[in-house]
Amino acid sequence: MIQEITRRFAENKNALHDLLVVTRKLENMNEKLRQAEALKSDFLSNIRHEINNPLTVVLGMSRQLCSKTLDLQTSAMIGEMIHQEAFELDFQLKNIFMAAEIEAGECLLGISSTDIKNLICNIMDSFKNKAAAKKVTVTIECAYEKPEEQLFFTTDPEKFSCILANLLSNAIEYSREEGHVHITVRKKNNELVLTVRDEGSGISEEDRNKIFDRFTQLETGGKKHHKGHGLGLSITRALVEMLDGNIRIESMPGHGCTFIVSIRALSDPEMTEDISEDSNEYIFKGTQQF
Repeated sequence: MIQEITRRFAENKNALHDLLVVTRKLENMNEKLRQAEALKSDFLSNIRHEINNPLTVVLGMSRQLCSKTLDLQTSAMIGEMIHQEAFELDFQLKNIFMAAEIEAGECLLGISSTDIKNLICNIMDSFKNKAAAKKVTVTIECAYEKPEEQLFFTTDPEKFSCILANLLSNAIEYSREEGHVHITVRKKNNELVLTVRDEGSGISEEDRNKIFDRFTQLETGGKKHHKGHGLGLSITRALVEMLDGNIRIESMPGHGCTFIVSIRALSDPEMTEDISEDSNEYIFKGTQQF
């Protein structure tokens, strides 16, 4: 009888232990769900502002243009403001659509031989108004294997453009007034290294992994002074990994931040002989470039 009682006590003890383990797992799962809901709520709140604000500006300014009572200089100024707000809205929506494709597993690679310098210059040009608004200077430095050659690299130009656009947008957004953003790109063998350096406030070591989480921003609530919805860097990391690469950060608080992206040249047996000048246009090898 004593042995039977001892055996049943042992079974009850094991059952209680298993119950505690399951309870802890459920508590952890509930906490993760709570955090996910909080992040989603913050994201929806942020994105509402990120979409509504530029739309309100575009509608208001375009209404003024429709009045046909403005002089040419004022009309040009309003047109520039409309363009900038529409550009920001387009940029945010592209990130949302890209995140949705990644989440659904529908983000496919389109590989071509890409004119990297031309692509970077196009991205820089598209952000010139944003940089000018903060009086931020953006420069580029390219290192070639052979100085007489153009910097062509086999990759997905659309994904590379999205990576650079997010890094450049963040660099300008977090730079100090009249600061400097410097882009460098170097190709060696089958690897391309892209760096984007700003002169902002920097990122502490404990926050360097947080910023790559979806919907996560270091500024929240009343402390939020910068645009964004917490998707850009999570998308950037996902795309870098798709391009068989890695991304890392070098930064010290108060001394700016440098994002370093390394990607490998991709190969596709079905790739054509086309060359991509940027993420949208293609030209054939051997034709004259303008």
